[in-house]
Amino acid sequence: MKRKLKSAFVATVVACSTLLMSTQAFGAEVMFTNSTSTNSSFDRGGAADYAETWATQANPSYANYGSNSDGGDCTNFVSQALYEGGGLPFNGTKGQNRNTVDWYYYGPHVPPSTNPRTSSWTGAHQFREHFAVINDQGGKKAYRATKYTSQELSNNFQPIYNELFRGDIVQHVNSAGHTIHSQMVNGYGPGNDLKVAQHSVSNGTWNKDISLKSYVAYGSWIVSIKIKS
Repeated sequence: MKRKLKSAFVATVVACSTLLMSTQAFGAEVMFTNSTSTNSSFDRGGAADYAETWATQANPSYANYGSNSDGGDCTNFVSQALYEGGGLPFNGTKGQNRNTVDWYYYGPHVPPSTNPRTSSWTGAHQFREHFAVINDQGGKKAYRATKYTSQELSNNFQPIYNELFRGDIVQHVNSAGHTIHSQMVNGYGPGNDLKVAQHSVSNGTWNKDISLKSYVAYGSWIVSIKIKS
Protein backbone atom coordinates (compact mmCIF):
# COMPACT_ATOMS: atom_id res chain seq x y z
CA MET A 1 0.00 0.00 0.00
CA LYS A 2 2.81 2.43 0.86
CA ARG A 3 4.42 1.78 -2.51
CA LYS A 4 1.11 2.37 -4.29
CA LEU A 5 0.52 5.62 -2.42
CA LYS A 6 4.05 6.77 -3.05
CA SER A 7 3.85 5.82 -6.74
CA ALA A 8 0.66 7.83 -7.06
CA PHE A 9 2.32 10.81 -5.39
CA VAL A 10 5.32 10.65 -7.71
CA ALA A 11 3.10 10.32 -10.78
CA THR A 12 1.17 13.40 -9.70
CA VAL A 13 4.34 15.39 -9.24
CA VAL A 14 5.61 14.43 -12.68
CA ALA A 15 2.29 15.03 -14.39
CA CYS A 16 1.77 18.44 -12.84
CA SER A 17 5.33 19.65 -13.21
CA THR A 18 6.69 21.44 -16.24
CA LEU A 19 9.98 19.63 -15.56
CA LEU A 20 10.61 16.28 -17.21
CA MET A 21 12.65 14.82 -14.36
CA SER A 22 12.43 16.01 -10.79
CA THR A 23 15.89 14.61 -10.01
CA GLN A 24 17.46 16.73 -12.74
CA ALA A 25 15.59 19.79 -11.56
CA PHE A 26 17.36 19.81 -8.23
CA GLY A 27 20.88 19.27 -9.58
CA ALA A 28 21.13 15.51 -9.08
CA GLU A 29 23.32 13.68 -11.58
CA VAL A 30 21.93 10.53 -13.18
CA MET A 31 25.13 8.55 -13.65
CA PHE A 32 23.60 6.00 -16.04
CA THR A 33 20.30 4.30 -16.85
CA ASN A 34 20.01 0.82 -18.35
CA SER A 35 17.08 -0.91 -20.02
CA THR A 36 13.90 -1.21 -17.98
CA SER A 37 14.25 -4.99 -18.34
CA THR A 38 17.47 -4.96 -16.28
CA ASN A 39 17.19 -7.36 -13.32
CA SER A 40 13.43 -7.55 -13.91
CA SER A 41 13.06 -10.65 -11.72
CA PHE A 42 14.63 -8.96 -8.70
CA ASP A 43 12.24 -8.99 -5.72
CA ARG A 44 12.67 -5.53 -4.24
CA GLY A 45 10.22 -6.19 -1.41
CA GLY A 46 11.89 -9.49 -0.55
CA ALA A 47 15.25 -7.75 -0.28
CA ALA A 48 13.79 -5.13 2.06
CA ASP A 49 12.12 -7.84 4.16
CA TYR A 50 15.45 -9.65 4.50
CA ALA A 51 17.09 -6.39 5.56
CA GLU A 52 14.46 -5.88 8.25
CA THR A 53 14.82 -9.45 9.52
CA TRP A 54 18.61 -9.39 9.78
CA ALA A 55 19.25 -5.71 10.52
CA THR A 56 20.08 -6.27 14.18
CA GLN A 57 21.81 -9.65 13.92
CA ALA A 58 24.21 -11.59 11.73
CA ASN A 59 23.03 -14.38 9.46
CA PRO A 60 25.18 -17.34 10.58
CA SER A 61 25.41 -18.57 6.99
CA TYR A 62 27.78 -15.68 6.25
CA ALA A 63 30.98 -14.33 7.75
CA ASN A 64 30.63 -11.23 9.93
CA TYR A 65 32.91 -8.37 8.91
CA GLY A 66 31.76 -6.11 11.71
CA SER A 67 35.12 -5.52 13.36
CA ASN A 68 36.86 -2.21 12.74
CA SER A 69 39.82 -4.03 11.19
CA ASP A 70 37.50 -5.53 8.58
CA GLY A 71 35.96 -2.16 7.73
CA GLY A 72 32.43 -3.01 8.80
CA ASP A 73 29.65 -5.35 7.69
CA CYS A 74 27.50 -2.84 5.80
CA THR A 75 28.04 -4.02 2.24
CA ASN A 76 28.09 -7.71 3.16
CA PHE A 77 24.63 -7.10 4.68
CA VAL A 78 23.32 -5.28 1.59
CA SER A 79 24.69 -7.98 -0.73
CA GLN A 80 22.99 -10.67 1.35
CA ALA A 81 19.68 -8.82 1.10
CA LEU A 82 19.97 -8.58 -2.69
CA TYR A 83 20.82 -12.28 -3.05
CA GLU A 84 18.89 -14.01 -0.26
CA GLY A 85 15.85 -11.75 -0.13
CA GLY A 86 15.77 -10.29 -3.62
CA GLY A 87 16.80 -13.38 -5.56
CA LEU A 88 19.48 -11.51 -7.48
CA PRO A 89 21.83 -14.13 -8.97
CA PHE A 90 25.59 -14.09 -8.59
CA ASN A 91 27.61 -12.44 -11.35
CA GLY A 92 30.87 -13.54 -12.92
CA THR A 93 33.06 -16.57 -12.42
CA LYS A 94 33.91 -18.33 -9.16
CA GLY A 95 37.58 -17.79 -8.42
CA GLN A 96 37.72 -14.43 -10.21
CA ASN A 97 37.66 -11.11 -8.35
CA ARG A 98 37.08 -8.43 -10.96
CA ASN A 99 35.08 -5.60 -9.42
CA THR A 100 33.21 -4.73 -12.61
CA VAL A 101 32.34 -8.34 -13.48
CA ASP A 102 32.24 -10.59 -10.41
CA TRP A 103 29.87 -10.50 -7.43
CA TYR A 104 29.33 -13.66 -5.39
CA TYR A 105 29.77 -15.34 -2.00
CA TYR A 106 30.86 -18.96 -1.50
CA GLY A 107 32.93 -18.39 1.63
CA PRO A 108 34.64 -15.74 3.75
CA HIS A 109 37.87 -15.04 1.85
CA VAL A 110 38.81 -13.52 -1.49
CA PRO A 111 40.29 -15.71 -4.25
CA PRO A 112 42.36 -17.86 -4.48
CA SER A 113 40.56 -19.22 -1.42
CA THR A 114 38.76 -22.52 -2.12
CA ASN A 115 35.40 -21.05 -1.04
CA PRO A 116 35.77 -17.43 -2.12
CA ARG A 117 33.79 -14.23 -2.12
CA THR A 118 34.43 -11.10 -4.14
CA SER A 119 35.61 -7.73 -2.92
CA SER A 120 32.45 -6.31 -4.51
CA TRP A 121 30.35 -8.40 -2.10
CA THR A 122 31.83 -6.86 1.04
CA GLY A 123 33.51 -3.58 0.07
CA ALA A 124 31.36 -0.45 -0.34
CA HIS A 125 33.60 1.11 -2.99
CA GLN A 126 33.97 -2.14 -4.93
CA PHE A 127 30.21 -2.74 -4.72
CA ARG A 128 29.64 0.67 -6.27
CA GLU A 129 32.16 -0.12 -9.02
CA HIS A 130 30.23 -3.32 -9.79
CA PHE A 131 26.63 -2.10 -9.69
CA ALA A 132 27.26 1.52 -10.66
CA VAL A 133 30.32 3.55 -11.72
CA ILE A 134 33.35 5.29 -10.28
CA ASN A 135 34.69 8.16 -12.38
CA ASP A 136 32.32 7.07 -15.16
CA GLN A 137 33.80 3.55 -15.25
CA GLY A 138 32.14 0.47 -13.80
CA GLY A 139 30.08 -2.65 -14.29
CA LYS A 140 26.72 -0.84 -14.40
CA LYS A 141 24.94 -3.98 -13.26
CA ALA A 142 22.04 -2.00 -11.76
CA TYR A 143 19.20 -0.31 -13.60
CA ARG A 144 20.16 3.22 -12.56
CA ALA A 145 22.50 5.14 -10.30
CA THR A 146 22.06 8.78 -9.29
CA LYS A 147 24.45 11.05 -7.40
CA TYR A 148 23.36 13.81 -5.01
CA THR A 149 25.41 16.16 -2.89
CA SER A 150 24.70 16.08 0.83
CA GLN A 151 24.01 19.80 0.70
CA GLU A 152 21.40 19.35 -2.02
CA LEU A 153 19.54 16.74 0.00
CA SER A 154 19.82 18.78 3.19
CA ASN A 155 18.07 21.61 1.36
CA ASN A 156 15.54 19.45 -0.49
CA PHE A 157 15.11 15.73 0.23
CA GLN A 158 12.18 15.28 -2.16
CA PRO A 159 14.16 14.16 -5.25
CA ILE A 160 15.67 11.09 -3.59
CA TYR A 161 12.37 10.32 -1.86
CA ASN A 162 10.70 10.32 -5.27
CA GLU A 163 13.43 8.11 -6.72
CA LEU A 164 13.76 5.28 -4.20
CA PHE A 165 11.55 2.43 -2.98
CA ARG A 166 12.00 -0.42 -0.51
CA GLY A 167 14.90 -2.62 -1.58
CA ASP A 168 16.84 0.17 -3.25
CA ILE A 169 20.36 1.00 -2.09
CA VAL A 170 21.97 4.13 -0.68
CA GLN A 171 25.73 4.62 -0.55
CA HIS A 172 27.65 7.42 1.15
CA VAL A 173 30.78 8.91 -0.44
CA ASN A 174 33.38 11.10 1.25
CA SER A 175 34.97 14.27 -0.11
CA ALA A 176 37.83 12.25 -1.64
CA GLY A 177 35.33 10.23 -3.69
CA HIS A 178 35.67 7.03 -1.67
CA THR A 179 32.50 5.07 -0.90
CA ILE A 180 32.35 4.63 2.87
CA HIS A 181 28.95 3.11 3.73
CA SER A 182 26.03 1.14 2.26
CA GLN A 183 22.39 1.00 3.39
CA MET A 184 19.13 -0.48 2.09
CA VAL A 185 15.79 1.33 2.01
CA ASN A 186 13.31 -0.65 4.11
CA GLY A 187 10.42 1.78 4.45
CA TYR A 188 9.05 5.31 4.48
CA GLY A 189 8.96 7.77 7.35
CA PRO A 190 6.94 10.84 8.31
CA GLY A 191 7.60 14.05 6.44
CA ASN A 192 8.50 12.20 3.23
CA ASP A 193 11.52 10.52 4.81
CA LEU A 194 13.08 7.20 3.83
CA LYS A 195 13.88 4.53 6.40
CA VAL A 196 17.07 2.53 5.90
CA ALA A 197 18.50 -0.65 7.40
CA GLN A 198 22.20 -1.16 7.94
CA HIS A 199 25.06 -3.10 9.43
CA SER A 200 28.34 -1.36 10.22
CA VAL A 201 31.08 -1.98 12.75
CA SER A 202 30.01 -4.04 15.77
CA ASN A 203 29.31 -1.10 18.02
CA GLY A 204 25.55 -0.98 18.28
CA THR A 205 24.98 0.71 14.91
CA TRP A 206 23.20 -2.29 13.34
CA ASN A 207 19.61 -1.19 12.99
CA LYS A 208 16.56 -0.68 10.78
CA ASP A 209 14.09 2.17 10.30
CA ILE A 210 16.91 4.73 10.47
CA SER A 211 15.97 8.15 9.11
CA LEU A 212 17.90 8.77 5.90
CA LYS A 213 17.30 12.49 6.32
CA SER A 214 19.35 12.33 9.49
CA TYR A 215 22.15 10.57 7.58
CA VAL A 216 22.59 12.82 4.54
CA ALA A 217 25.53 14.68 6.10
CA TYR A 218 27.42 11.43 6.83
CA GLY A 219 29.51 11.98 3.70
CA SER A 220 29.83 14.58 0.97
CA TRP A 221 27.81 12.68 -1.63
CA ILE A 222 25.05 10.11 -1.73
CA VAL A 223 24.73 7.60 -4.56
CA SER A 224 21.36 5.91 -4.95
CA ILE A 225 21.35 2.55 -6.74
CA LYS A 226 18.18 1.04 -8.18
CA ILE A 227 18.72 -2.62 -9.06
CA LYS A 228 15.61 -2.60 -11.25
CA SER A 229 13.26 0.07 -12.59
